[in-house]
Amino acid sequence: MSQKSFARRFSRASSAVLLAGGLVSGALAQDAYPNKPVEVIVPYAAGGGVDAMARAFAREAGQRTGQSWTVVNRDGGGGLVGFSALANAAPDGYKVMFSPASALTNAPFVTKAMPFKAEQIEPVCQVFENVFAIAVRQDSPIRSLQDLVARAKAEPGKLSYGHAGPASVPHLAVAAMEKAQGLRFNAIPYRGDGAMLPQLLGGQIDFGAPAISSIGGKGLRVLAVLSDKRHPALADAPALTEAGFPAVTPGLNGVYVPAGTPKPVVDKLQGLCKQVLESEDFKKAAQTLQQIPTYLPADAFKQRIDRTYKMHADLVPDLNLEKK
Repeated sequence: MSQKSFARRFSRASSAVLLAGGLVSGALAQDAYPNKPVEVIVPYAAGGGVDAMARAFAREAGQRTGQSWTVVNRDGGGGLVGFSALANAAPDGYKVMFSPASALTNAPFVTKAMPFKAEQIEPVCQVFENVFAIAVRQDSPIRSLQDLVARAKAEPGKLSYGHAGPASVPHLAVAAMEKAQGLRFNAIPYRGDGAMLPQLLGGQIDFGAPAISSIGGKGLRVLAVLSDKRHPALADAPALTEAGFPAVTPGLNGVYVPAGTPKPVVDKLQGLCKQVLESEDFKKAAQTLQQIPTYLPADAFKQRIDRTYKMHADLVPDLNLEKK
């Protein structure tokens, strides 16, 4: 896949939107939207942190628009199944995506044949940054990150861990850890944290790399936060960089629509995003999930996606990850 600037691709897609918008009165589309239920695609299984945040977002969006916003889980392929569904949806604003940007920033480097093109997707806004962690069950013999590293060096490939799917943020984060310290783990992909956590809690895998939003109340012990700073919800857990590992970009979670969606509809969605993130109910829901709403409008969100894509263009080839 060509490593052209995603920002440039998004810009071209936006220009196409303006041309397509001539078929629909901009003012009419803006005034009328939404006038029927909205489907919110989540490209991961139900039960994980992204799914929970999506449902909180959908509840608040529904209250503010007077229409139902229904979450539909289209999991598989590390997010590619859901993004493909969005790319092929009618560009009318009635199918939107709530997801990390991994399918745009990570998947192209580990996927032989991408099932959609970047220019088919229009980012609308960033909602929150999904920070991940290294976690074990409470009775695990692995007591610290240093212990984990020592065990991995002693028996390369023995320790198994679960992540949210191929080329997901935690997958690449742990792969970068392996490269930095010369480690080798047995990586097991799942369709999101909701599918991985029961296996972690049941002892079928040695450790996991779940989102912090997925582990509240699960009784897991966090060895480290996959970030360059400690997380307020886990103040006692060290940041990965404290142990000398490279920094990791968190999951950039936001709202997306198919390219070709009329600009007035995109603008209205962007404004709705900001309203939802500023609402007390959504803030409370995010706090319960140990997340902090972090709003970015469309242009800033696209630029951040572009920067992350370029960073991975430098990182991923060195990791020798097999394309599937």
